[in-house]
Amino acid sequence: MLADYHTHNYLCKHADGTLEQYVQHAISLGLDEIGLSDHTPMPDNWDHEVRMTEAQFWSDYAPEVQRLQEAYRGRITVKFGLEGDFMPGTETWVKEFNAKSPFDYVIGSVHYLDDWGFDNPLFVAKYDEKDVNDIYGLYYERIRQSAESGLFDIIGHCDLVKKFGHRPTKAMEEVLRETFKVVKRSGMAVEINTSGLRKPVKEMYPSETILAILSEYGIPLTLGSDAHTPGDVGKDFGLAKALVERYGNGRISVFTQRQRSEVTV
Repeated sequence: MLADYHTHNYLCKHADGTLEQYVQHAISLGLDEIGLSDHTPMPDNWDHEVRMTEAQFWSDYAPEVQRLQEAYRGRITVKFGLEGDFMPGTETWVKEFNAKSPFDYVIGSVHYLDDWGFDNPLFVAKYDEKDVNDIYGLYYERIRQSAESGLFDIIGHCDLVKKFGHRPTKAMEEVLRETFKVVKRSGMAVEINTSGLRKPVKEMYPSETILAILSEYGIPLTLGSDAHTPGDVGKDFGLAKALVERYGNGRISVFTQRQRSEVTV
């Protein structure tokens, strides 16, 4: 069974295609499940340039996901998801927002370190203004806080900080182990996200170093393309499936109403 749990669409303003086009492409690939997981609204419509507003969520996103679940029943399972942002100070708002809808899962991602959108190409020069080891340290601190928050079901692209090819100059194993012990205690899954292969780093998220730690700790895996066009759905899933077989005993997690179960790929 194959499921792509990380997809975006036109509502986030930096992706193309309707939700239905993503579903249709997933069907053409023979996927069993497609998760619709666009970027969540945030308090006071913060960062609305790259995400739907709360009004759009209620008027456009939620009803369309629910329509597609019914329209394609029997052809593919459509899951109702979101990609959430972990931002310290927004936890109460996010918890209350997530409780208002029957989500199947919510991905927890870190895209910001304080006010720096570190994965945005417009702000990549800031890597040269900071100590790369400090950047990595803060990033994994935020991942730990995300896991401890209880807001999310899946850790998204858990080494996104490498996106532009910046690498730490000191050993990170202790930090990684500390981080994924917290993830293990949280009961969350971690996604294998193929979009890194389409980014400057040209490497899957996460690295095999991290996947080996996840395997050692028995942390479950999900699959996501992080599609920003319908044609990205299921991209490089052959490679991802091989990693699941190597590091996840050939099993991935799927979610229904925020309850996890496992299936064989």
